[in-house]
Amino acid sequence: MILPINHTFIDYAGFALLALLIVEFGIEIYRGKAIYYSMFPFKGPSTSEGKASASIKALAEVFVYDILASEPLSECHTGAYYSKKPHSKRTAHLLLFYGFIMLIFSTISGFIFDKWVNQSSFLPSYYLGPLGEVVELGLGTIGGILVLVGFIIYWPSRFRGESSSRITGTDLFIILLVLTVLTGFVLEVIEFFFVYWVAAAFWVHMSIVFLLFITMPYTKFSHALYQIIWNYYERYSRRTGKQPKIPSGVS
Repeated sequence: MILPINHTFIDYAGFALLALLIVEFGIEIYRGKAIYYSMFPFKGPSTSEGKASASIKALAEVFVYDILASEPLSECHTGAYYSKKPHSKRTAHLLLFYGFIMLIFSTISGFIFDKWVNQSSFLPSYYLGPLGEVVELGLGTIGGILVLVGFIIYWPSRFRGESSSRITGTDLFIILLVLTVLTGFVLEVIEFFFVYWVAAAFWVHMSIVFLLFITMPYTKFSHALYQIIWNYYERYSRRTGKQPKIPSGVS
């Protein structure tokens, strides 16, 4: 596979983008953005566990219930007045979430396991063995399909019960994610059948990927990140005998 760009530049650009994201999130958290995301108080009595035990158990609960199972969404969407099928949005969120995770793993596997023949040509997942390319492309393809299916389920009910159909920052992450998937699929097709268009398709795809990541601190992605932080804090506080407080600005 040949790219219209030096692979060293790709590596440096990736690390630079990661550093910029950290700075952006740091600024948003410093400005108090994260304090508005304690929306799902957890039930159960407070206990008096040690800090180490409470921290480990809180992390495990957050990882299993709040991340993998997206448990807070079940309470949020079950009571949603705008949806005739209250679980459809949770299903869509799960598909979008797992699709996004698979895309991330596909990208990471490319960084780690691709073998660069020269500055612009590489063998996908060479270091994973004979099935390496199948694994990398399979993760990306399945992840992309999950994202598209999730979007198809989610979007018809997005504005149900709302007076305005104006697209906001809440929608930007999902829209850019869908565009990333679509342009990625187009790029794959062009690589096999329209080689002369690879450069143009590559830059369109990478531009959307850049926008997806650079806007994360201001879109739906930040909501998910801050909610996980507060979920951990509340679970940890409950286990150490404290009564978590809902921050000001949240009703």
